[in-house]
Amino acid sequence: MLTPEEFVLSGDQLTHKCPTWKYDKLTIQRRWEGGKEKLRSKNLPPEQQFLITRNVPCPRRIKDLMAKEVAQDKDVEGDWVEASSMTAKGTSSGPEETGVIDIDLEEKKEKRIASEKEVKQSEEIVDIMELENEPANVFEEMKSEEEKGIGTIQTRTYDISITYDFYYQTPRLWLFGYSEKGAPLTKEEMFEDIMSDYANKTVTIETHPHQGINCVSIHPCRHALVMKKLIDTIADNGGKADVHQAMFFFLKFISSVVPTIDYDYTVDMELE
Repeated sequence: MLTPEEFVLSGDQLTHKCPTWKYDKLTIQRRWEGGKEKLRSKNLPPEQQFLITRNVPCPRRIKDLMAKEVAQDKDVEGDWVEASSMTAKGTSSGPEETGVIDIDLEEKKEKRIASEKEVKQSEEIVDIMELENEPANVFEEMKSEEEKGIGTIQTRTYDISITYDFYYQTPRLWLFGYSEKGAPLTKEEMFEDIMSDYANKTVTIETHPHQGINCVSIHPCRHALVMKKLIDTIADNGGKADVHQAMFFFLKFISSVVPTIDYDYTVDMELE
């Protein structure tokens, strides 16, 4: 668990280390927010009531991720099958039953993102030699297509905020999603981006305590328990978990609940 002071300390570290969560006084895209004055807690600094990052991409649905994992299952010998990390860990088990963070899934996610970036960059490279004999307006045509959005991959996005829950004394995550056209997602659509085990047990639609809008919220009733297990595992492996790193650990285990939402929480930590 965290005290309010530790929540602010770890939040400051997150905004310092991760650019997308950075606090910038010169722009309206502040990552620390004060929210509505009448809803502020006196136990937190007025302008540091909650953290927020906006327009976070969510390129795939959970069902697509599950289908890909099943397709990667490999035959080993005869009727034996080597299951993928997701099937091997038993997706039918809920957070109450396991409390285990799927580190393998995280590594696959990071590799997938890196691979997608490489593919995208290679596709964007234009062979100038092939354009020598093209009409003079070829570049204008390319520009026109770009302006129209032709060839652009559209994706869902999310605004993600983190508040402090005074009852459970832990961070609490809130999600508000938008479609590819910028329209707010329905409850059913947002649940498509949450692992089904959690969606059916610990994820609810509630009013954001500072913004006054209905959001998807991951209930914090078991956050402290899962965080404790993660920190104990790190300690057993000779690692070290300091309080200022708490937000990174929190976001790391939350990524197992929403693995297709690509928010930033990557930082060098002594995990082994």
